[in-house]
Amino acid sequence: MKLVYLPEARIEVLAAVTYYHSCADRLAADFFRHLQKAEHEILEWPEFWRPVGGGFRRKLLERFPYAMIYHQLPEDVLEVVAVMHQKRRPDYWRKRGNN
Repeated sequence: MKLVYLPEARIEVLAAVTYYHSCADRLAADFFRHLQKAEHEILEWPEFWRPVGGGFRRKLLERFPYAMIYHQLPEDVLEVVAVMHQKRRPDYWRKRGNN
């Protein structure tokens, strides 16, 4: 199994890390560590996390108000379509990944 990010999701990760870095270096490092932990858990148990419709699933990050939205593609690929803040525009990502 392989995990890939849409470019928009990578930009969201960078924006979150940049924001937390502006608050405190330690927060940026913690966010990135929790993101990596979530990636590992998604790869270990891709069907475990909450379905959110259309074949997508949501994995909440620990400690931070973010969620990873992903779905499975052919050839054992999991595609992260969004790393979204849970309190902002909850469904903005729905048009992604259906191209």
